[in-house]
Order: sequence, then C-alpha cells, then structure tokens
Amino acid sequence: MGKKSRAFLFILVNIIVSVSVTLTVLWFWQRAHPLPDISAPSIPATAVDQPSRQSQTGVQDLDPTPDLSLFDQDVNITIRAIVGAGDINIEYVEIINQGKNPTNLTGWQLIDEDGHKFTFPALILSSGGAIKILSKAGTNTVIELFWRADSAIWQSGETARLVDSAGETITTYSIP
Repeated sequence: MGKKSRAFLFILVNIIVSVSVTLTVLWFWQRAHPLPDISAPSIPATAVDQPSRQSQTGVQDLDPTPDLSLFDQDVNITIRAIVGAGDINIEYVEIINQGKNPTNLTGWQLIDEDGHKFTFPALILSSGGAIKILSKAGTNTVIELFWRADSAIWQSGETARLVDSAGETITTYSIP
C-alpha cells in the first residue's frame, strides 16, 4: 500500500469515527433534553390576565383592551445625563427607567428652557432600560431617538424637564 492510499484510508476512517461520535453525542443530548410537547393545550395569557365580559349570547368574551395598570405603578424615570451640550453633532439626553415596572413614555415631552419640545413616539421603556434622544437628524432605533433639530438644543446652565403625557413634570436635570 502506497503513502497516498494509506492517507486516504486514514482520512476516511477519521470521517467515519467523527460522524459516529457526533451522532452518538446528539442522540444522548436529545434523550437528556427532550423537546417540549407542543400538542398539549395551553391557557392563553389573556385568559388569565384580562377581565372577561358577558356577551349577548351568554358566552364570556375576553376584553380586547390590554390591562395597562402595570405601567402606572412605580414610575421612576430620570434624566441620567445630557452629553455634549452646545454641539448638535454629539449632544444627547439619556433617560433611564429606575423603577421596577416598564413605563409607557408615549406622548411624554422633553423640554428645554427656550421652549423646544421633543415628544416621544409610541415607546415603552423597560425596567432598567435607557434611551438616548440625540439632537441631530437620524433614523430612530430601539435605543436612540432623533430630535432632528437644526441647531444645538442644550446649553450649559440650562435645566431640562421631562414631562409626562398629562403635563406633570416627572424629573429635571441641570446641565453643568
């Protein structure tokens, strides 16, 4: 047997052994960690979490409106920092939710002393979550919103206010 045929035989045996070992490990893994049974009936989350109402036919229907009471509890939103005040290319406001529950920021406003207002789009800020509001133009993402201002919004010595959708001041931040 020549060197080439021995090398080919060696490679072929290695492939067969590798495939056998991999399939054996996968078989043991599947037996130790079976997939969940998806055919089992489950109770929809809405059936447990939402109140029901009686329809005209006497059958109880689920209330289609979501329960937003969770969002009204433990509101602890703060302005963590205003960075790069005076330079539209780098300035931003960072807001953080330090509460235990998510907070619906839809319709809230960020206001400077000159009356410039940024109104939040539909947004729910998770507990521990943070969002940046950049003064410049750009495309909104999950963690960054863009004011799309023509010039810098923030100046040193100015105070920023975060106002909820009812017009109540939630927090303020004085720029050093």
